[in-house]
Amino acid sequence: MSAQLPQKLWRQGEDYARQGQWAAALKAYNGLLEHDPAHVLALLRASRMALSLGRYRDAREYAMRALAARPRGDEAVIMLARALRMFNEPLALLECVEHSNWRECRSAEWLTELAMLVSTIGDNHKAMELLDLAIVRDPKHPPTRYFRGVVQMFFGDMDASEKELERCIALAPTFAQAHWVLSRLRKQTPQSNHVARMKSLLPRVQPGTESDAYLAFAAHNELHDLGEYEEAWQALDHACRVKRRLTPHDRLDAKWMYERLVKLCDADFVQGATQVDGPFVPVFIVGMHRSGSTLLEQLLGGHPLVADGGETYSFTTQMRYATDYRNKGVVDAELAKRARDADYEVVGSRFFEASAWRAKGKPYLTEKLPSNFLNLGFIAKALPQARILHMVRDPLDTCFSNLRTMFSDVNTFSYDQRELAEWFGQYRRLMEHWHRVMPGRVMDVHYDALVADPEAVMRQVLDHCGLPWDGAATSLDRAGAVATASSPQMRGGIMKNRGAAWRPYEAWLKPLIDGLAEFRTPDP
Repeated sequence: MSAQLPQKLWRQGEDYARQGQWAAALKAYNGLLEHDPAHVLALLRASRMALSLGRYRDAREYAMRALAARPRGDEAVIMLARALRMFNEPLALLECVEHSNWRECRSAEWLTELAMLVSTIGDNHKAMELLDLAIVRDPKHPPTRYFRGVVQMFFGDMDASEKELERCIALAPTFAQAHWVLSRLRKQTPQSNHVARMKSLLPRVQPGTESDAYLAFAAHNELHDLGEYEEAWQALDHACRVKRRLTPHDRLDAKWMYERLVKLCDADFVQGATQVDGPFVPVFIVGMHRSGSTLLEQLLGGHPLVADGGETYSFTTQMRYATDYRNKGVVDAELAKRARDADYEVVGSRFFEASAWRAKGKPYLTEKLPSNFLNLGFIAKALPQARILHMVRDPLDTCFSNLRTMFSDVNTFSYDQRELAEWFGQYRRLMEHWHRVMPGRVMDVHYDALVADPEAVMRQVLDHCGLPWDGAATSLDRAGAVATASSPQMRGGIMKNRGAAWRPYEAWLKPLIDGLAEFRTPDP
């Protein structure tokens, strides 16, 4: 074989890929792999092409073959780590990290990106190890300082987090994400806040960018704490407008998705496939984001028989595999269409296989991705033994909290009041459907009742889950990382008097208030 042939095939694959000719590119990469089956970059390029062609399972298989080749070079390792994270293969990602010899001389940029990927699967201890080494490599690398601050926040060390974020800002004053995290660490006061600094930086941030949105959300947070509500609203309105343009919401896809879920998942469908025996009982905590799901999981995780698994896309990952389709978000209209022909025994067995490590040998494991409420019909069918807890909070409190939260690339509906109210209505009607077709399977847990009387509510929750009573399930007094938007709130005990944060903004919230009218209980 000519030594030039693999190089020629590589160039062909790259040229076709740049032109968007996915099938031709995949053919070229496969030709190269016939000569060199362990060519990691070709495997990863082939994975990307297969995904572009809608072949999810093939794309995942190429990535797993790349892992088996044990890549060592910086580019190959980071590309593989990104792919494994995208396919939501946490154990494979950790294996990739361990075999990369990351303790060798690596750049701070490389180590920090790897730390970010590892943190997203919940291993914040490993993330901190990587970040500690990144600081040694370059103590003046702003992203490293920023993400160390984030991980320290997850661990509840707010003072250390604040110092690290300030170091980041000193090195890169317009690093907008650092300002946003800093604004959420504690309640700002007239004597101690960052509003003036953020205002001085606004002209230096490019309008309409993610940085513009982050800085505006940060300004809103601090102005809200200071009671400067008109200015806080102006900042929030600007932030939402920017984010709405950057991440538009597909209302038509959402409409079709909800309709298909209701039509497919009737009472007969949700009766369940043959139950797959697993090493733990799954407990799904669902609802709208910002409805109290993190609080409920933290309380449940205090029980000695329960491991708190955090927010993962593990169930959606198995649905993607079963339907051979990489959907947008948790569910989209196309996945809902393909779900009719999925093998739910495969979904259930793969869920247990993928999640068992999170249970750490305990007989119960929580999964608290709130938007799994979309998956409940599929969960009921694939995992008949699963317990389902639905967090319910005042609609306006919930939706306003969504409106003022900067999500990454999820909850695209949350930056426009009308779209947010429309989504809430779709969610609430779907939950009513789940209660009709599987009576008794879903327990509504009311946020206000939970914070008012944790013991009484948790007795009901434990009984629904089949767990014995244990007072440890009424306290937040335990160590561990909380890697959600509610992380700062989980460090001060159960907050009983949060109040209606939306009331100072009532004059500007008419579209949201009107849109939620049918779901709200009239004020006394």
